[in-house]
Amino acid sequence: MKKTLSVLIMATAMPAAAWAADYPTKNIDMIIPASPGGAADTLMRALQPGLESSLGRTIVVRNMGAGGGALALTRTVTAKPDGYTFTLANNQNFTLEGLGNVGFKYQDFDYLARITEEPYLLVSNNNDQWQDARALVADLKKSGKPLQVGTSGVGSSTYVVASMLGSQLGIPVQVVPFDGGSPAISALMGRHVDAVVVNPSEVLSQIRGNRLQAVLSTGGQRSELLPDVMTMKEQGFDLAVSQWRGIAAPTGVDENVEKAWVEAVKKAIEAPEFKRFAESTGVEVSPLFGEELDTYVTDMAEVMIPASRKVAEDSNQ
Repeated sequence: MKKTLSVLIMATAMPAAAWAADYPTKNIDMIIPASPGGAADTLMRALQPGLESSLGRTIVVRNMGAGGGALALTRTVTAKPDGYTFTLANNQNFTLEGLGNVGFKYQDFDYLARITEEPYLLVSNNNDQWQDARALVADLKKSGKPLQVGTSGVGSSTYVVASMLGSQLGIPVQVVPFDGGSPAISALMGRHVDAVVVNPSEVLSQIRGNRLQAVLSTGGQRSELLPDVMTMKEQGFDLAVSQWRGIAAPTGVDENVEKAWVEAVKKAIEAPEFKRFAESTGVEVSPLFGEELDTYVTDMAEVMIPASRKVAEDSNQ
């Protein structure tokens, strides 16, 4: 009896790190702040086999695109930081905070890995009048019509970037939110909107197939996948911002959990199946971890949060 009691006391007193050493011991929830079929969803589905192989557990992917990702990120940040609830983080972690749509701050997450980084594209149907940003602006000013731009839901980073483009280009923009990138692209191809703001991996096949055209890129430099598409900077506009996607958890996860995920991500992105996915879809893999990732997250927050606040202020006027 005494021996049993002492074992129980020792187990109760053991630090969390000792329990986390056996991590993981059950299936893991991955909450995606987007609808099925979009860039975030397809990225996680491509990573899933490699992550599961490394971690030795099933990853249950849960799509929650409502509220521009607000539901997904809120569900994640309010979960226990026990290493069994994660999200695919991106600029939504900042834009939702800046728009005032959520109760959390971006510091309420632990950012474990960046996996990809891509520019945003303004994409339209093929149009001889909109070959670049300046031609687009000249044509719209001549017509006097606002540019209807489809994006993911209110609160998404594409929603904020579309509004930023309007300010930069000096044209009225009517942002039309959809329940993800795929529905927005479908609306464009059906000519229900004039353009969309998306990432290259979401429209690469349509652009290469001459079904859609990219008017501009917000990247700091031209994308290797679309070398003919000029950046905003090249066209004389002061905007350079990128989308990124990575793994985040509620703040407070154990160090052993973080190490396990860093190693799992490193192995997953090197898997032949994932490399084939990246090459075929145009996903720009750009891994980042540790202090470098922390600095990157802070820098992006300092750009996206103020921009989102301005969008919120303008919409309330």
